[in-house]
Amino acid sequence: MDKRRQRTRDAIQTAFLELLDERGYASITVQDILERSGVGRATFYAQFHGKDDLLEAQVCALCDHALDMGASAPDTPLAQTQRVLENLLERGGSLHALIVGDGSEHFADCLRHAIVRRADATVPACPKGPAARMNRSFLLHHIATSFVGMVRWWAWNDFSATPADLAHDYLRAIMPLFGEDAPTE
Repeated sequence: MDKRRQRTRDAIQTAFLELLDERGYASITVQDILERSGVGRATFYAQFHGKDDLLEAQVCALCDHALDMGASAPDTPLAQTQRVLENLLERGGSLHALIVGDGSEHFADCLRHAIVRRADATVPACPKGPAARMNRSFLLHHIATSFVGMVRWWAWNDFSATPADLAHDYLRAIMPLFGEDAPTE
């Protein structure tokens, strides 16, 4: 993507996140985003189909950023889970409104789809343990739905658990499906 197009996309996303901090998802209009970002309507629609598409792009970018951080970063399930949670925590204000507010169902769907895509890429084609006997699509959706439920619980509890503690708890619930114990580190 060229620099000009990226700057435009960044301006739109920044305006969207600022508006989320100020008011609920449902009350934000594309016009609000245009006015805040200084971007024209045609330019906006060249980048996004609407605010739902913008939300999905934000969630996907958040997950991709958290999971693709540096080749030197550990790539264990614990490290991946913790990075996503830390990334969410850094964006706490705007995402808190999405996770528990009027856009929560759409946010949950976007996050679930992003996690399913990631799980599909990381879960072995022939997993071990009880997961080996499960329908793959069901398994991936179970992993993602559990993750989304954990994130929602976390937001409802004002992000009181640390990302490390929460990542460990999530893996304690998921890893037995693969015949493994959760990491203890």
